[in-house]
Amino acid sequence: MTRPGAKDRTDGELMPLTPWPGIDLDSINFSKYFRSTSLDFGIKLFTRGPRSVPEHSHENIQISIPLGPTVAHAAWRSSSGALKHAIAHHGHALVIPAQKRHAIAWTHRAYFANLHLSAALACKQRAGPLRVVDRAGEAHLIADPFLARLGEIIATMAAQKYGLDESTLVALSAVVQSHLISPCTEARQHLESCGRLVQDSARRRTNELSPAQLRAVTAAVRDDLARNWTVDELAARVGRSIGHFSRAFRSTTGSPPRQWIIQQRIERALDRLARTADGLAIIAQDCGFNDQAHFTRTFTRVIGTSPGVWRRQHAVR
Repeated sequence: MTRPGAKDRTDGELMPLTPWPGIDLDSINFSKYFRSTSLDFGIKLFTRGPRSVPEHSHENIQISIPLGPTVAHAAWRSSSGALKHAIAHHGHALVIPAQKRHAIAWTHRAYFANLHLSAALACKQRAGPLRVVDRAGEAHLIADPFLARLGEIIATMAAQKYGLDESTLVALSAVVQSHLISPCTEARQHLESCGRLVQDSARRRTNELSPAQLRAVTAAVRDDLARNWTVDELAARVGRSIGHFSRAFRSTTGSPPRQWIIQQRIERALDRLARTADGLAIIAQDCGFNDQAHFTRTFTRVIGTSPGVWRRQHAVR
């Protein structure tokens, strides 16, 4: 299959939706996956730098919701063998059937809220995009402000102290299924109101870092990942005591500072592995690991495979 490229066309003129003012995607931990224990439903928050993902498929239906400035180009083969293209940005949702092979690419950092639904769900629908997907066996790009706002709310909720618990996942599953059966764009205003309440509530909490404080810490760490950051150095940057900062940081990001720093190093390493031919020792040093062995152990523990194997599977060619 031809990979997506800049000269490919888009199917339809689907205008982007204006993101919420003040939403700070860079302050949200996008390396999270929430899976319901009682339903075949999951939510994956995903962000990466420029990338071209080769042809692949998913076990379940995936609804990919681009967030913020994301512009992604997807390509797949129709049942007749014709090559189909779609350019998705904020305000869209890309519905991909289970086992449907497709490729996707983006040229700048992209942010997604990906919903994973049971493959058996589509055959129960009498209307809506899931029914189209099931009947035609095709990927389907839809302009859907409801899902776009829902994606923003999911990302914001996931950034809170308790993330997305089982009861929240069950409720979100019901909302998504109900909407896909009977699309309801007028619910957008209700979602925006709910989302503002979520954001305002988070900012009022004194036990959490403000968006400006989290941005300051994030920028400092990402600009110097090789530095051996201490908690007191990070706390000093936002004018808080070590104890107060540690509690506020964990409440805001869901991770203690040291674990969060490791996540930032791993994310940078993933980007270097995919986009460069730099040796593992150089990447380890630049990303703040003690040596290549330390990098390999940590990478394997977090990602589930070694850096060398991951690079062979994901390197941009």
